[in-house]
Amino acid sequence: LRKRARWALEEVPELSGHIRALELKVEQTLERLEALEALEPATRIHGDYHLGQVLHEVADPEAGEGRWFVLDFEGEPLRPLAERSRADQPLRDVAGMLRSFDYAAAVGGVADRGWLDAVRAAYLSAYEESSPERDGTGRRVATTLLAALELDKALYEAVYEARNRPDWLEIPLRGLQRLLNGPAPT
Repeated sequence: LRKRARWALEEVPELSGHIRALELKVEQTLERLEALEALEPATRIHGDYHLGQVLHEVADPEAGEGRWFVLDFEGEPLRPLAERSRADQPLRDVAGMLRSFDYAAAVGGVADRGWLDAVRAAYLSAYEESSPERDGTGRRVATTLLAALELDKALYEAVYEARNRPDWLEIPLRGLQRLLNGPAPT
């Protein structure tokens, strides 16, 4: 994560200019992660999980029944292939989906500032309901890891947008601002 953070900071000079003390805040997030005793076992993950990778087919609109399809298991395009196929933390995919809500809000022109918070909270609540029970320590570990992985994803997005869609660079910049200036995980 440190290596990827340095890569992003070198690739996108706008990062440091937009977020005060960015490098220090990134380091503090990674130090909280390092302080954890252990993480959940790594496993095969999607690697680039976001709203654009899921489709919902509604078979019976009145019943709301249907099937979900998850697409494109190739991982993040800027990561080397060997890295994309390595086992990783399942929360990386959760972080990817959370980050995609920022894109949905920006591209969809969401005016209600509470929308993003509500969508994130609903997604996290549904994820927690479907996850194995965690005690207080497990929740703290998950919260700390998720914060670090979401930060990692937003930094990756900044590089991707700077290279491919400079007009969209503001989306990960706003996300980084929110992630780094929000309350620190306890």
